[in-house]
Amino acid sequence: MRKVKILCVGIGGYANVYLEALLKSGGGNFEIVGLVDINPNGCKYLDQLQNVPVYSDMEDFYKEKTADLCIITTPINLHTRQILTALKNGSNVMCEKPLSGISADEKIIKEQSEKSGKFVSIGFQWSFSDAVNDLKSDIIKGVYGRAEFLKSIVLWPRPKEYFTRGSGWAGKIKSADGTPINDSVANNATAHYLHNMLYVLGNAYGKSSEAEVLSAELLRVNSIENFDTAVIKLRFDCGADGLFIASHSTRDIKEPCFEYRFEKGTVYYDDSIKLIYGKLKNGITLEYGNPFENVNKKIFDAVEGCLSGDYIPPCSAETAAPQVRCIEKVQQSKIHNIRRELIKSQTKYGDTFLYADGMDETLTQCYIREKTLSELKKFEMLVENND
Repeated sequence: MRKVKILCVGIGGYANVYLEALLKSGGGNFEIVGLVDINPNGCKYLDQLQNVPVYSDMEDFYKEKTADLCIITTPINLHTRQILTALKNGSNVMCEKPLSGISADEKIIKEQSEKSGKFVSIGFQWSFSDAVNDLKSDIIKGVYGRAEFLKSIVLWPRPKEYFTRGSGWAGKIKSADGTPINDSVANNATAHYLHNMLYVLGNAYGKSSEAEVLSAELLRVNSIENFDTAVIKLRFDCGADGLFIASHSTRDIKEPCFEYRFEKGTVYYDDSIKLIYGKLKNGITLEYGNPFENVNKKIFDAVEGCLSGDYIPPCSAETAAPQVRCIEKVQQSKIHNIRRELIKSQTKYGDTFLYADGMDETLTQCYIREKTLSELKKFEMLVENND
């Protein structure tokens, strides 16, 4: 059986998750033929990959070898250039989310993908799960009727070191050369759950909804350029409203949960039971499963897609672009500093975390009551007076 030749671009940080999955699988239908990273020592698996050549640049690899699949796990501002390089050299692409820092890049990526005859898959992992796609299918078929209101919340504290990770791109709005990065809580770690609201409302396979940003309350506790807490009020192109809440600056963790309300019923996800389920107004309950059941499915779907030659990923550049457009609109809002007297510090797991006192409870109330901070009259209490 022919093996898919894989080039891994970016092998430190989150790329270790990809490499672990590939190495644990045994590699029955693929082989890793190249690694690209300017600092390969960030990889936990170099000993297991010691027979695989390491390059500092993709072009150096392609001068010597070819790859059926290029897996890209690098800073956001590098995605477009690296996707295009892979396509021009005859590789299919599996790129970590988000698509890019620039929504206009969708067009040039799509054009090059069509020209090369190679697919581009963007790693919003829920978009590859059976649970989410079965739900999306029922929404398209009209099982739930017209969408009315979608809300999602995730509170994931991150240590101070998280905001200095990598080559200095963390928490930045733009790179040194002016390329948009927009790295934030809403465009990186929790981007999956913003994208998922757009994805399930897409009216066909591989389609996502578009959304207007009605308001975006952007806050920061950590010493970064961008924001680490967001309360975003949305209106989707189908007419439904939405509320997205995410933070890296809370004391405690609240794993992702959502509630999507429709004309004929409501869909829920609560991480405590790890199940997406729908309750229809006629009394029927529908279960879709755990969207986290196989988070690495996106990788192995791409491998199988290289072998079949007719793979159309559920999340392509076109599918992922509405999330980038949404973030571009969010970034037009002002970023506010949290009042210094509210900022606390705690040590957990050997790391130091900064958080805003009471933020957990406040954001949870926003979610429960479906209001922004301003609507709850909490915004002015949180931000510095001079902001």
